[in-house]
Amino acid sequence: MELLEAVPEIHEVEVDAGEVLAPPPPRDARERGAIGRRERSLVSLRRGKYSRHRLPGAGPVDVAVDATLRAAAARAGRSGGPLAIATEDVRRKVREHRVPYEICFVVDNSYSLQADRLVEQVKGLVFALLEDATARGDRVGLVAFRSGVAEATVALRPTASRARAARALADVPVSGRTPLADALAAARRVLRQEQAKRPNARPVAVVVTDGLPNVPRSPRGDALGDALREARALRRAHVGVVVVDAESPGRSVRRSCARQLAEAAGGVYLELAELSPGVFAEALDRVA
Repeated sequence: MELLEAVPEIHEVEVDAGEVLAPPPPRDARERGAIGRRERSLVSLRRGKYSRHRLPGAGPVDVAVDATLRAAAARAGRSGGPLAIATEDVRRKVREHRVPYEICFVVDNSYSLQADRLVEQVKGLVFALLEDATARGDRVGLVAFRSGVAEATVALRPTASRARAARALADVPVSGRTPLADALAAARRVLRQEQAKRPNARPVAVVVTDGLPNVPRSPRGDALGDALREARALRRAHVGVVVVDAESPGRSVRRSCARQLAEAAGGVYLELAELSPGVFAEALDRVA
């Protein structure tokens, strides 16, 4: 320590050993059936970089010649016979390519945002994010609060059409209540249904809200508790979650539960003022 202090150009640096030595996150081993322009993933198509090999399944096989020859050579070495390829030696290629995201936006269109004149700002931001997502080959859907009824509605099933998404967003009316838990449940159902049809895509829910739920899922329920339970359900369903806090920055007391939602979902918390398409893309990469 005395030696370091004697040299002015050298400074002591505090290092978190646990963070430095922590093992890397497990690599996604799921093979997906389509390609996009996002994160790299294994795909079951004959396109992309040859990454690894596996045993073949039913149907046509993209033969991994090198792995097949190695398996045949190993078998011949064990038996002492000549090198000959048998059915049991065949290995197929697994390729790596970029895959798309399946993004469901949950947009808070309640009166609490309207009172702070933030509804149009939220819509403008979501429109920019929709444009960015569709340009990258993703599909986007939209869940909002139904006008006149304290429940959520699926305003748009996931689509790759930028025009359809923009029209659906423009038509979202102002709602009197904030059934946030119902909206999160609707987003989870939509993404689960789309996963059954498109298992290649990575599901992500993007929640833009001021974090002030006031409609429980049952008559005597707790609106906040229900919302947090639905956030945890998204996590269990392996849905990535990005929560954008749209609470008015002018409020002296912060009441938003947006940060709690992000923590319960194992997702990313962002404030409305810091969000841009670039920041959004980074957040998607962190949660998907």
